[in-house]
Amino acid sequence: MNKKYLALPAVLVLAAAVVAAVELRPTELRRLREQNLCLGMLTEQTAGLLQDGKGGDVVVDEFIPNSSGSAAEPADPIFSTICSVNRKNADDEDGLRLQYTLDVRSTSTLNDRPKGGTPVGDGLTGWVGPRQSEVQLPGGCEKKMRRPDARYITVSLKVSPVAVTGRDWDYPSLTRDSRTVVLDAVENLTKQYDCAT
Repeated sequence: MNKKYLALPAVLVLAAAVVAAVELRPTELRRLREQNLCLGMLTEQTAGLLQDGKGGDVVVDEFIPNSSGSAAEPADPIFSTICSVNRKNADDEDGLRLQYTLDVRSTSTLNDRPKGGTPVGDGLTGWVGPRQSEVQLPGGCEKKMRRPDARYITVSLKVSPVAVTGRDWDYPSLTRDSRTVVLDAVENLTKQYDCAT
């Protein structure tokens, strides 16, 4: 057999081994998504922080609608998932109380800060409020997240009325806990995509 033809299978085997090694190599994205909740954005402790005060186990629902990606390049589920953080009712095994939702969007415009919202600080753009918060990931994350056409990647947190009334409309406490939750999400996303400032 000609030595020239033996080199091609050896090169193909080596290339396949490299691809397999890269795919199996643990990445920060994979590690955090396996370890944390809401596609890796929240630790279990932080996920349970923003709640109505009535107790019950934390139950997270990561609703992922049909992917809009192609077979060649599937869409990152982070942009199509709405993560709902619930609490189980003590008296009803199947009953859940929605505490808040968390989602990530790419956008070219920012929403105005509502009345009662405060700047998030920590060198980040965005605002935190007792009912809703929006914080942008640092510049450069859009490229790492394969959204080069987006000007901003926004993490949105929406607090359920159940949590607001359960906390007796204690807005300073809700704002403080909302800030902790949304900043944990931002920090874990910047770790996943290696785009921290």
